[in-house]
Amino acid sequence: MKAAMVRHDGMTMPLDTFIDAYRMVRVDRFALPAMSGDTRLMTIDRCGAVVPDCRVNQVDLRNLIAFRPIEGQQEHEPCFACGTSTCDGDVCESCNDHGDWDW
Repeated sequence: MKAAMVRHDGMTMPLDTFIDAYRMVRVDRFALPAMSGDTRLMTIDRCGAVVPDCRVNQVDLRNLIAFRPIEGQQEHEPCFACGTSTCDGDVCESCNDHGDWDW
């Protein structure tokens, strides 16, 4: 089977490599992350189209393959549990309240 290719910023690379290189979070359609509608994201949809800057309320999260919050947002609370941060120490209030943490 041929790997899906993504073209962005003048580069073409396999989909999985693109997601890993840009440190994107894969979307689980059955456990969508809870984020403010004003949170800005970089997204890639199921067709392989990359949107470099959009707001959560402008996209259907169920149709995305992966996303990454755009850095430098003051109103954004990062969380590695719901996929809005890659830092293991960052947990948003919602995930902290509903999570089963063994720490």
